[in-house]
Amino acid sequence: MPYIVSVILNILTSGLPCCLLALGIFLTYRLLDFADLTAEGSFLIGGSFAIALIRLQVDPFLATLVGTIGGGLCGYLTSVFYTKLRIPKLLSGIITMTLTASLSMLILGLTKGSSPFTNNVTLDPADYTIYSVFYYGDPIYRPLIKTGIMLVVVIIVFIAIYFFFGTEYGMAIRATGMNEEMGRAQGINTKRASIVALVLSNSLIGLAGAMFCQDLRSCDIKVSSGFLVIGLASILIGESIFGKRTFKNRLISIGLGAIVYFIIVTVAIELGFPTQLKNLLYAVLITIALSIPLVQTLIKEAKKRKENNKCLS
Repeated sequence: MPYIVSVILNILTSGLPCCLLALGIFLTYRLLDFADLTAEGSFLIGGSFAIALIRLQVDPFLATLVGTIGGGLCGYLTSVFYTKLRIPKLLSGIITMTLTASLSMLILGLTKGSSPFTNNVTLDPADYTIYSVFYYGDPIYRPLIKTGIMLVVVIIVFIAIYFFFGTEYGMAIRATGMNEEMGRAQGINTKRASIVALVLSNSLIGLAGAMFCQDLRSCDIKVSSGFLVIGLASILIGESIFGKRTFKNRLISIGLGAIVYFIIVTVAIELGFPTQLKNLLYAVLITIALSIPLVQTLIKEAKKRKENNKCLS
């Protein structure tokens, strides 16, 4: 396979699961106005369930579904902390994210007979994933098949989310995020809307974790480190480059933002950037993404001043 094709496929196999991650973060961060830090925890739980169950010879599609549900349960736990126990939003997410590390070790420990806990599980070559069940023919085509499966899943999820948030209940969730007090005045059960949004958001992130770890064919309790930053950067880059005029446009922007993010990271590494400094690169990218709106505002103001000076002259 040509080198450039291999690089493109590597970008897509990293970026496509992160499209779902970014979409999940978008639902709480942008639509619900909820600073949810559960993301890394639900990503880890999704991957842990998928890998542990596949290692125990469970059907990979069922294992992926359980991983998705596991992520959703993390979101539900955060919503309980916030809506029932009245713990602040930020702390609710931090609590859930913290406890998922121990839960992950317990889940992965299901594959070990000697100890109930383990930090890492790797699949055997004979273990099937949602990708390998479709492998056929020459092994050279396997990366292409895997990328195709990821793309199909991402497209289906994005279409489903688009139509869901066009329904009456989806609009109620969006109204809750815009103005919770006004939504309550309109008869919307804002607590239930918040719970549904958090569960849906973290289910998508759990699915992303399950897909990502099956691509790696392993899961480690540190596998989700930095993915919250990646999701946020994908949203900001996508909105800055591709715009956010309509809801459909915003969804497309998120997906493209995740791909652009991994293009930048891959190009930097290909040009010799040390892989040990990837977290530094992530921090720089998200700083630049956050600064783009300010730069755009400064450019617009400069253009207006220039036009005013022309009129005066």
